[in-house]
Amino acid sequence: MDVICKKCGHIHRFKIEVSDFSGFVCANCHSYFKGTTLGSLTFVKEFSPALVTQWATLGESVRFKKNSYYIITKIQRYTKSGEYGNESVGLNDNKDDIYFSDGVDYSCALHTIDREQVTLLPKSNTCKFGNRHYDLTYTEEQTVVYAEGFVFEDLESTSTTNTYIQTVNEDRFISQEFIDNDVQYYQGIYLEDEKYYKIFDTYNSYITQKEAIGTKLRNIGVAAILVLAALFWMLNWGQIGKDEYKFDEKFFGKKAGSEFVGASFELKGNHAKRLVLHGISEVKNQPLSLIVKLVNERTNEVIEAGSFAHENNDINYANGLTVDFCRIEPGIYHLVFATSSTSDTPMDFELSEDYKLSYGGTNYVFLIAVLIGLVILLFDYRSKLLNIKHKDVLMGSESLSYSSILKFRKMGLVLTGSLLLFAILNTIINSSTTCSTTIRTSSLEDHTYTGSRSHYHRTYYSSGGLLGGSGHK
Repeated sequence: MDVICKKCGHIHRFKIEVSDFSGFVCANCHSYFKGTTLGSLTFVKEFSPALVTQWATLGESVRFKKNSYYIITKIQRYTKSGEYGNESVGLNDNKDDIYFSDGVDYSCALHTIDREQVTLLPKSNTCKFGNRHYDLTYTEEQTVVYAEGFVFEDLESTSTTNTYIQTVNEDRFISQEFIDNDVQYYQGIYLEDEKYYKIFDTYNSYITQKEAIGTKLRNIGVAAILVLAALFWMLNWGQIGKDEYKFDEKFFGKKAGSEFVGASFELKGNHAKRLVLHGISEVKNQPLSLIVKLVNERTNEVIEAGSFAHENNDINYANGLTVDFCRIEPGIYHLVFATSSTSDTPMDFELSEDYKLSYGGTNYVFLIAVLIGLVILLFDYRSKLLNIKHKDVLMGSESLSYSSILKFRKMGLVLTGSLLLFAILNTIINSSTTCSTTIRTSSLEDHTYTGSRSHYHRTYYSSGGLLGGSGHK
């Protein structure tokens, strides 16, 4: 059965004869004609293109529950609340019809039932079909905004639909529709999205397009991560490199209140960097408290870390020691180890300081946190863009360009803003001078390695020399 548009001459080919229609809409020029025969069709108006892409294609053959149907009608309606609803009518060789319908949050298939089969129960929003009860759940007033193919109603009229959901199985429902001063009933079943979309050929095109867009989204994500890494490198290039100094020093004292000066070392560079001490502080013979000081040999500026006590663990008086001196300007420095005790009694003691100084290095916590946030943001955009409910975005063109993807929900602006904010915050962190020196200690159970070493294990020193270490520990 062929239908030739009286306005543009487009030929519509159907593999099935259609009768009892009230009009026809051209799929090419969107012209709406009224008439009950092809010869009596009269032009009424021209529809604007569909606002949302529809899955069905006029004239295509679809299968549903082992039956084949030909799509003869496509209609798009909008409710007063602005939500769309698509409807496609299928007809088989036995003249049985089926209706496929989808919207923002549903997809379903329906077929016509006789009104005599439905009983509206008085004084309640309930109806009965067969031996099942259905409760009135939704009422919608709809207006046709687009159509294609044969139509069986006045497309300029407003229709009202009442949806009754089955009380036993919420996937089944009865649709009561008031159209052209008439009432019609349909029995419907809600379908899973994928099961519904696979009915139509357009789904295959959608999947192909989805894969192509997914690849471009992945490329955008990789580019954004590389830009983030490049920004981090440029903003922190002076901090990334790290110099290390190793010392193993022993001091002997006669009284608790003593100060011992460590070896000098030079911190090189052009700007302040983080200086961190990691090591073991050990006192023999007597328990003592210790204060670690950093002294600038040119300015005599002293930066003092908090004191800590060498506690008696029945084997030794040793502590694992970490001191973060924060941001230290380049120069020549030495450490001072000041001891004290609650007892004024003269004492002989030995203080061993085996430590490593790290100057520079970058804290990657902020970068990792931003990176995780960026990945979450990209996955959120990906899920939204590739969500099947946004098929109109993907199917709107043969191939979405990178610029089109970046315009989706202002993705490009959001990514650019995120990277710019990262650069600003990183600059503020690097330029901040409001940091303080901190000290952290941990008790050692057995510095001789004959017992448990779970608290602290020394691995970075070797024996011999000022920069060596004490291999017996």
